[in-house]
Amino acid sequence: MDEAGKVTEVTTTSSEADEWDARYSERERVWSGEPNGALVDEMTGARPGRALDVGCGEGADALWLARQGWAVTALDISRIAVHRARAHADRENVDITWVLSGLLDAELPAGGFDLVSAQYPALRRTADRAAERALISAVAPGGTLLVVHHDIRDAAAAREHGFEPDEWVTPGDVAALLDDSWHTDVNEVRERSISGGAGAHHTHDVVLRAHRLPPHRSPSIRHWTASGRSHDRTRYWDHRQAWWATITPTSPETKGHHHLNLET
Repeated sequence: MDEAGKVTEVTTTSSEADEWDARYSERERVWSGEPNGALVDEMTGARPGRALDVGCGEGADALWLARQGWAVTALDISRIAVHRARAHADRENVDITWVLSGLLDAELPAGGFDLVSAQYPALRRTADRAAERALISAVAPGGTLLVVHHDIRDAAAAREHGFEPDEWVTPGDVAALLDDSWHTDVNEVRERSISGGAGAHHTHDVVLRAHRLPPHRSPSIRHWTASGRSHDRTRYWDHRQAWWATITPTSPETKGHHHLNLET
């Protein structure tokens, strides 16, 4: 992306985009408008860098991160959600890179972010664990992965309300794929408090925060996505502070300067 603040749209065949647009169109505001408590608790005082907000919703988390000095890429599959989030950022004159896309369609650059935050993401569980692997792959060496979801203590009650817990990725699913190149800092259930908005009735969250250990020596940097395909950085990941834009395979010295959300 050439300029922060603009929206890059990635083609997706998912029917969930229409479903989420319909949900957002029912209300002028779906979520509380406040940054998620776990994000604030875990990242206050952290050294800012490049952040990916997965399932940015109406933008409260992305705005909070940008105010803390992070260079934020905010991703969501709902056109209405991204439009609202961008409007909020524009009113506050905050630069954020917006991407209208599902997580897997976005083809995130491997190791592209110092923070990958997924707050209550609606990521489908698949046999190949594609969503979990995409989240993990996007974190840079030394970077942080923060995944938060509701603690579904009563699965039967959830099913009665039309929610099938087994269909969705949980923090535990992500934690299960972290190897010895990771250190788990937090993996716990904690109480939550929120002033309002959809999902305010949930009382507990599962919070996973882990960081990727830095390598013993700096590896050569290649521009490959998690899917194994080479990455065209001219498309939209050419953020002003993007790490993967600082070095190219052909010119080692060349310098250059966001799925769904169930709760915010």
